Amino acid sequence: MTLDAKHLPGGLPPGRLVVPDPRFAGAGATDEPVLWVSDDPLPEAEAGSRWGELLRRHRETGLWPLLLGALADSGGASLRPWHNGELEPTSPTALDEVDPAELCAAGWQEVSDELEPVPYPSWPGMAPAAEPAEAPESRAVAIMGNADGVRAVLAGSGHGPYLGLTAARDSAGAIAACGWQPEAGAETVAALVRSWERRFGVRLCSLGFDTLGLTVGWPPHTREHARRLAAEHFAFCPDLAQLHDFDDYAAALVDAPVWTLWWD
Repeated sequence: MTLDAKHLPGGLPPGRLVVPDPRFAGAGATDEPVLWVSDDPLPEAEAGSRWGELLRRHRETGLWPLLLGALADSGGASLRPWHNGELEPTSPTALDEVDPAELCAAGWQEVSDELEPVPYPSWPGMAPAAEPAEAPESRAVAIMGNADGVRAVLAGSGHGPYLGLTAARDSAGAIAACGWQPEAGAETVAALVRSWERRFGVRLCSLGFDTLGLTVGWPPHTREHARRLAAEHFAFCPDLAQLHDFDDYAAALVDAPVWTLWWD
């Protein structure tokens, strides 16, 4: 799918196509736009309904909707990283080179030293897949049609939400395609999100400068399943250990409709 003006769906608010600024794009430099973003933020209720409608049309348009949080630069003249092109798209093949299980095992060795008591003496392995239930897209639209769901996925994402679109076949592809560059690395984040897509029916909703918001189609229903998943979250996002008790965090994952992750 090509991201250009003639392929954009109708009814969008005023916005712009963004080409990565060569100063930031590195190996991902391109003359083609990688993102469409609205010029102004949307009210939360409108943002959620627009996101849901655009997700319903994803198979038709090939464009994945995003709610984007931004940071103002030091002069307040531009919004990072979306409007000012502080973007470096990642090759889709880079995701295939990341082993999420290996990534989490290494991360757990580091973060488990910060936990007392240590929940697992050694890496317990990736959490088992949840039992598929409702279609993840339908579940995502329902969650984002509720004001509480919108606020949850936007937690800590920055100024906004702005509406965004990028050409991608799924959540992981959207992370790679839009040029987002989190501290953890776009290819590693996208690879784990793709694993969660398959095991828990997650769908990408929001991105901030260093935050990620996902709806969850098939959350864990038991405490032990949630603890195994929490180990993945802590291994992948060790900053969680600064703010959360492990068992309290795991308990909050039981039947949770939304996950938010962040990197400092």
